[in-house]
Amino acid sequence: MLQIDKNASKAVFLQIADQLKENISNGILPANTKLPGSRRLAVVLDVHRKTVLAAFEELINQGWLETKLGSGTYVAEKIEGTEIEKLKVNSNGQRAKSVKIPKVLIRDIPLVTQHYHLDDGLPDPRLAPTKELNRAYKTALFKGNLYNKFTYGDIRGNAYLREQLVDYLFKTRGMKVSPEQILITRGVTQALYLSIQAFIKKGDKVAMPELNWASAQKNFEYHGAEVVKIKVDKDGLDINHLEELCKVENIKMLYVTPHHQYPSTVIMPAYRRVKLMQLAKQYGFYVFEDDYDYDFHYTSHPIMPLAATHHGDFVLYAGSFTKAISPVFRVGYLVAHKEQIDYMAGIRRLIDRQGDNLLEIAIAELLELGIIQRYLKKNRKIYESRRDVFCGLLEKELGEYLSFKKPEGGMSVWTVFKPEIDLEEIARKALIRDLYFSDGLHHSVKNYTRLGFASSNEDELKAAVKIVKELL
Repeated sequence: MLQIDKNASKAVFLQIADQLKENISNGILPANTKLPGSRRLAVVLDVHRKTVLAAFEELINQGWLETKLGSGTYVAEKIEGTEIEKLKVNSNGQRAKSVKIPKVLIRDIPLVTQHYHLDDGLPDPRLAPTKELNRAYKTALFKGNLYNKFTYGDIRGNAYLREQLVDYLFKTRGMKVSPEQILITRGVTQALYLSIQAFIKKGDKVAMPELNWASAQKNFEYHGAEVVKIKVDKDGLDINHLEELCKVENIKMLYVTPHHQYPSTVIMPAYRRVKLMQLAKQYGFYVFEDDYDYDFHYTSHPIMPLAATHHGDFVLYAGSFTKAISPVFRVGYLVAHKEQIDYMAGIRRLIDRQGDNLLEIAIAELLELGIIQRYLKKNRKIYESRRDVFCGLLEKELGEYLSFKKPEGGMSVWTVFKPEIDLEEIARKALIRDLYFSDGLHHSVKNYTRLGFASSNEDELKAAVKIVKELL
């Protein structure tokens, strides 16, 4: 009944315990069966008596065995045949009911491993303040009151970071807010999820540009919202079309990227911004402002966010350090009225008790010392130079195959290839040549795609364009 392998990785006492348990489960050792004494069993199995005693103790603690004073060790009296049957698995195996994944959640997420990449518009990690962040993280990890740092914190996010963001948002974006109006998130995606959970019910109508961020649309659709599409033109969101829809539809929320319209990078002009806020107040819908790459604007000073206006608490503003540092550092922020923040913080607690407190402290220190601000200023010049080089390459080397407008800001170029070109096939062949770029299919506009330039230096951009040209 018991086969011991002294060379196995599993401890011998566990081998004995597991095999005894299996024999009890199979009914070979029924309830009240007396087991051999520990000394006798140790001799039979050629093991130390303490090993047998350890196996017995393990099964006694689990309720499989019991000892009777002066009599010995027995299979537990309460283990009956009917109970054993419940533990046994039938010959076909038993599984939970199969899960049908909603179609809205089935999405391909490209994991870019190629050496060359014209991505969606990501920063260059080689330009990130990693050394400074490392020092700040070590300070957070080892110095100061460790109990306060290592215990549960405020569900709205680390107070130090929220205080630094108050100053940062005022100086860079003209936003006058208090720490109580900021919720630290793991990025814009989580901020949007919380906003939908708080203010959108199944069946509510939400408005989005007809060209938009697919993840945002999927988020709304998953929650059962009905997405209403707004036309987009050379100036971004068509506010007149939005107004027409507001007259006939009960819009509850508008998702918008006014600073650099995603994916086209177009900037919403001032007159449309004013009209947009008038409509939000008139028809009572929330505006979720996704300011995903505010810090990278090249032709002039960045335009102030909608959240910097007197918006009457209709704007939910989201930003992150994804573009400032790197996507791997999941720290973002959601700005709204205090009561709105408290509500969404309560929802956040249900799925994510708090963020990375130590990372939040480290980023707060970099903000207080002005390190992130200096890096952003330096990188803005580098990315502007890369934009100019890349647009020059596109015009010179690929001008006969595509067209584009030089972006005033952002980290990518919105590009349209000629109709006769099979962009999906070109993108697939590029992967074989160690180059990644999107075929644009997720934008739902044929032969349009975003070509990111920020994450590559000039030599890499030249090499990438050369590969595309050869494939074309």
